[in-house]
Amino acid sequence: MSRHAAANNGHARWKPVPDSDDRFSTGIPDFDRLLGGGFGRGSMALFHTDPTIELADRELLFTPLLLNFLHHSNGIMAVLPSRESPRTFRAHLLPWVGRRRFDGRVRVIDYVGEDTDAPYVVDLRLKAGVEPSSKAWVAHRAKQMEKMQAAESAVRGARSRMFVELVAFEIMEMLMGAENAARMFFRGIKATRARGNLCLGILRPGLGCAEAVRGMADVELALHHDELGLTVRGLRPVFPSHLVTVDLARGAPHIAFVPTP
Repeated sequence: MSRHAAANNGHARWKPVPDSDDRFSTGIPDFDRLLGGGFGRGSMALFHTDPTIELADRELLFTPLLLNFLHHSNGIMAVLPSRESPRTFRAHLLPWVGRRRFDGRVRVIDYVGEDTDAPYVVDLRLKAGVEPSSKAWVAHRAKQMEKMQAAESAVRGARSRMFVELVAFEIMEMLMGAENAARMFFRGIKATRARGNLCLGILRPGLGCAEAVRGMADVELALHHDELGLTVRGLRPVFPSHLVTVDLARGAPHIAFVPTP
């Protein structure tokens, strides 16, 4: 079957898991149960990733949640990890959501000039050679704010729906430094809570902003890949390690959690 045919046939297969009045479903019933019903509205979930975690591991775990948001007519705003591009992010989700839904309700924030011609990419490259606080810098920052406002309007849609904010903290710290990244995120999480959105933070080892970010998290989860595959362990709330695997009865992207020995 061609990729185009798979996309046409595949995106109708995802049946969204219902959200409750105060929680967003993860799209994985086993995961929802471990979290007491899913992620709280207006909350931040922090995923600690060690060096064993690869792109395929993140895709395996996050895909059901992102699909669930999009199929509930909610949106996605993403700052991707350094090894992931806007194009690959889109290509992975297209088989289950289709081009129109993705391009209309997903925005990927880009700081390095990658795939900037795509309608779903928000180009926030810093202008080279512009002195901070100069008139040119102020005008550039104002233009960036306009782009962010337009992006938020797109992911919220005409009915001002909720959206999920996917944030790779390695990018924020690399661009702004640890202290500024933590300060900026503090302001951002305040807005997330007020709007009732969901923030998913990806925290790799060695970041200077880690302690500050942990202090803002409502949920903390540790990801690791061993000989069995991807495992998830709950730090807040506490639950033992579970293997993340494709649901054999329904197939990908449906996921099951299996307690590890």
